[in-house]
Amino acid sequence: MKDVQEILTMAIPQPAMSDQLQLAENSSVAVPDCMEFELQRFTYDTPLPVEDVAMVVYQPAKRGQAATIELRYCVNGSRYCKNPACTDGLCVDAHKGTCNEKDPSLDLVTLRFQPSFIQTLQKGATKFSFELSGKKPFVKTLQPCTKSKAVLEQMVHHNYEGILKNIFLQSKALELLLFSSDQFIKNDTDERYGCRFLTQLEDREKITKARDILLLQLDAPITIRDLARKVAMNECYLKKGFKAMYGTTIYDYFQKERMEKAKGLLYEQGISVSEVAMHMGYSCISHFSTAFKKHTGLKPCELLLR
Repeated sequence: MKDVQEILTMAIPQPAMSDQLQLAENSSVAVPDCMEFELQRFTYDTPLPVEDVAMVVYQPAKRGQAATIELRYCVNGSRYCKNPACTDGLCVDAHKGTCNEKDPSLDLVTLRFQPSFIQTLQKGATKFSFELSGKKPFVKTLQPCTKSKAVLEQMVHHNYEGILKNIFLQSKALELLLFSSDQFIKNDTDERYGCRFLTQLEDREKITKARDILLLQLDAPITIRDLARKVAMNECYLKKGFKAMYGTTIYDYFQKERMEKAKGLLYEQGISVSEVAMHMGYSCISHFSTAFKKHTGLKPCELLLR
């Protein structure tokens, strides 16, 4: 559950919103001598700002436990019919048509590869290695590519059973491993491990705390120095780790969330441009308008009139 919460905090920028998730499905399939496929599907009633996230996780061998490679994904799922009379097939078909009873969903997919399977892939390979002999764990967060999301969609919606199901899941798991292979085979150690200090849960929690601080005070910009002090982390580590975990700089992330909140105040609540600018901490309306247009492509007054 801790691993689930960790990836959810990255996928849903406002952590309190994850409380709206309802577990709709929890299933797993073990493909012998290969990997374990686990699916956790959540549904929600009110719109959530979900960002697709992927993680590559390596855990070295421990006493009584072999080394493992995991691929974790948190992606927006299809919409599923909440009518209990529907079968799973009908719900999938409804995704292509119109169904007023469908709920949006969030899919958490975990692939746990067996070390023996990874080692068989490396036999005879001299140029690249997954280097499973390492003694240090690492975590790399990345944005799932379009190809990965297409494969995930196929893995959670298929009609195979028995041995064909195992063959299908194994083939798709290999595709996902291929798309994520850059995280293993780069020659530069720091690049291969992402930010090495992020292998420590404590450091990842500090960066998550920094993001939460930004979200709580969108109307009061904070310097990176002050933010680093609040979470007790070196400024350089904070900037590098933040970009590794969230795929953008601290400033760009803050501005994006700031303008999204301003957009909501203008479009959904109809608050005047001057009031919104003041509410978001701008002393000059023209500076707010420039920042807003850079983010949305519209002037604040244009959105207000819609």
